[in-house]
Amino acid sequence: MSTSITIDPSVISLSGLGFGNSQIWREMTRAIGALERVVWDDPLIQDDLTRAEGVRYLTRLLAGAMPMTLDMASPQHPKFFHFLSTRIHWGLPATDCNYQWAAVHGDHVYRITGDKGSAHIFDIEVRRGRIARLAQWELFDRRWDFEVNANNQIEIVLSREEQPGNWIRLPEGPADIVFRQYYYDWNTEESARLKIRCEGAHYPPPHLTTAEIAERSQLFVDWLRYVPDLCAQVARSYHQATENALVFDSIAFGWKDLKYGKGTYRCAPDEALVLEVKLPEAPYWSIQLSSHFWEARDWHLRQTSLNGHQAHIDNDGVFRAVLSHQDPGVPNWLDAGGHERGLIAIRYFRAPTTPIPAIKRIKVSELRQHLPASTPTVSAEQRQAALRARADSVTRRGIE
Repeated sequence: MSTSITIDPSVISLSGLGFGNSQIWREMTRAIGALERVVWDDPLIQDDLTRAEGVRYLTRLLAGAMPMTLDMASPQHPKFFHFLSTRIHWGLPATDCNYQWAAVHGDHVYRITGDKGSAHIFDIEVRRGRIARLAQWELFDRRWDFEVNANNQIEIVLSREEQPGNWIRLPEGPADIVFRQYYYDWNTEESARLKIRCEGAHYPPPHLTTAEIAERSQLFVDWLRYVPDLCAQVARSYHQATENALVFDSIAFGWKDLKYGKGTYRCAPDEALVLEVKLPEAPYWSIQLSSHFWEARDWHLRQTSLNGHQAHIDNDGVFRAVLSHQDPGVPNWLDAGGHERGLIAIRYFRAPTTPIPAIKRIKVSELRQHLPASTPTVSAEQRQAALRARADSVTRRGIE
């Protein structure tokens, strides 16, 4: 998928601007105001509910941008930051994943230490550049096969020069760490408890200078100029598939080992979509619903996603999910929650094949005719217990 974006030539660089007047602030607020293009310049948006969701989405973009640019951009004193959560959505975070980030620099050596936890997949990658310039944010190195001692403790070294043990290479200049933990069993797998330290860093750090604040302000402006537009470009690619169908594609700034299934759905209140697929032999797979703005639906409160551990597989080896607005009383319910239109996303991790699901649109009243007779029934009490456990898992996984 192409990652070209249009740069607004009227937005000036903050480099060289001082704080003797309000020009830097004016440029920052102008970048905020320009975000209205994401909602009100999109011809695919045709209803006020989607526009209202867009307003919430813009506030989430601001909430995501500020800490990653203005507050946590020091590579000498990095700290892992949960940059996607139940409150900050952009770029369609996987509901199974705990995403953490830290800013680093190739001039330094870093050590990550602590308890590795027990997440199904534990992966750390280094990206050259800064996430604020997302289109130029390039994968440089990554690792997932770490040595762990008998007490589940782990030490990882990041540097330009090779080191023994768990080593990840850094590029020259600015870089970002992206640390992913994918959970299959949300109720038992434990989060890692890690800290990152820059070797030789002095405490307290030097006081902030006007030049540093100006540089971070530039990152904030760049984040708002580039990240939303690139995410919108990917979201539009979901519309390349026929409605209620899926195509598979890659995402340049996504996870390299994932194959992404992308499509749109339409489902009226009295309808249901039945999705069927014989899944690949993959270490991880998941399916989830997304808003028009490529946000994860409120997965901590509704069953808007399922993974390979949570899903029920029928006796014939086929995964069948039901997308509907009301609980159909089956295990693999995907809750549309009153949204008649939206995006569907599937992730296959290191899958040898890429099976494409079939989707049929039916009346809810006819649902059982389209499912195997052996499909289990989920009672209202069982659903409530499952949803409560889903909400509780957010706290125990540390991604509120």
